[in-house]
Amino acid sequence: MTTLTAHYARELTWPQLLALVWGRWLVSLAFRMVYPLLGFLAAVFAVDLTTASLLITVQVAASLLSPLGGVLSDSIGDRATMIGGGIIFTLGAAICAMSASFVPFLVGYAVIGLAIAVGMPALQSYVSARSRYERRARMLGVLELSWALSALLGVPLITWGAERWGIAPIFAGLTIAGGVMLISYIMLPNDDQPPSRQPHQPASTNHRWHLFQQPSILAALGFVFIQLAAVELIFVSYAGWLSSAFSATTAELGFVFGLLGVVELIGSLSATLFTDRIGKRRAVLGGFLLVGVWLLLLPQSGSWPVFLGLLLAFDLCFEFAIVSTFPLISGLSAQQRGALLAMMTACIGGGRIVGSLAGPWISATAGYALTSTIAGILALIGFGIGLLFMKEGDA
Repeated sequence: MTTLTAHYARELTWPQLLALVWGRWLVSLAFRMVYPLLGFLAAVFAVDLTTASLLITVQVAASLLSPLGGVLSDSIGDRATMIGGGIIFTLGAAICAMSASFVPFLVGYAVIGLAIAVGMPALQSYVSARSRYERRARMLGVLELSWALSALLGVPLITWGAERWGIAPIFAGLTIAGGVMLISYIMLPNDDQPPSRQPHQPASTNHRWHLFQQPSILAALGFVFIQLAAVELIFVSYAGWLSSAFSATTAELGFVFGLLGVVELIGSLSATLFTDRIGKRRAVLGGFLLVGVWLLLLPQSGSWPVFLGLLLAFDLCFEFAIVSTFPLISGLSAQQRGALLAMMTACIGGGRIVGSLAGPWISATAGYALTSTIAGILALIGFGIGLLFMKEGDA
C-alpha cells in the first residue's frame, strides 16, 4: 500500500476550520432540502411528483462525477478545486433562482450537484492534508457535523421560507451564500505545493491506476459501495414500512425524520470524539457490524416503540461508521488523497443509486421485512470484506 508520510502542511486554525464547516453546511443544505420540498416544487412548476423526483436523480448521479474532482484536486491543488466548486455552486444556485419553469431549474440543480461532486472531496482532502493522522477523525468529524446540522438547522428554515416567499428568493439567498463561501475559500492558505503532496513526484495516470489496483484500496472502495447500497435499501423504504405496518401519519413520519437528524448529530459527534481513540479501522468495522445486526433484527420488531428504537440504533451506528470511514480512507495515500476521497464519494453515490432503485422494487414484490434482511446480509458481507482485506494507513 502506497503511503507518503511525516510531512504536513500547517495545521488549520479553528477559524479556518469553521469557514470550511460553513461551506460544507451550505452544500449539505442544498443537497438535502429537495427531499421535503419535492411536493412543493412539483406544485410550483406544475409537474407530477415523478418528474419532480428527477431532481434527486440528477443530484445523486452527479456524485458519480466526483473522480473528476479528485483528479483536479491532485493536479491543481485542493484549494483551487474548492474555489472552482464554489464558483459552479454559485452559478447553479443563480440559475435555479432565475428559473421560471422546471427544465431550467433542473439544469441549475444539476449544476449544484456537479459543484458538490467536484468540491467536497477536495474540501475533505484539504482538511486531511492539514491534520495529523492520529487526530484526523476529530477534524473531519467536526467537518461532517455540518451534514446533520443542515437537517436540524437549515432544512426547517428553508421549508418555512419557501412556503412564505416562494422558491426563487430561497435560491437567491443560496446564491449570495455561495458567494460568501467562495470568498472564505479564497482567504484560506494556499496549497499549490503542500509538503505532504511531494510535488516533484506528480500523480500520473499510471500511478493512479496502479493505486486503484491494490487489493486493500479496492477492498476499501468495495466495502463503501456495499455498505451504502445496504443502508439505502432501508432509507428509501422505512417511511412506507412505518405507514403500512404501524399506520404512521405524515406528522409522525416528520417526527421520525427529526429524530433521525438528532441521531445523525450524535453519531457524528461520537465519531469526532472517539474514533481516533478507538482506532479508525476498528471504529469503521465495529460500526458497520452493528448496522448489519440492527438491520437483521428490524423485521422481528412487533411494535412501534421497538421498531423505532431499532431504526434509530441503526442510523446512529451508520452515521458513526460512515463519518469514521473518511479519515480511514484519507490515510491510505497522501499523494493521491484527493482521488481516493473522490472515488469514495463516487462509491457512496453508486451504492445509493443501487439501493434506491432496488429498495422500492424488493419492498413492493417481497415485503419490507425481506428488504431489511437483504440489507443486513449485505452489510455483514461488506464487514467480512473489510475485516479480511481492508487495511489502515497513516498518510
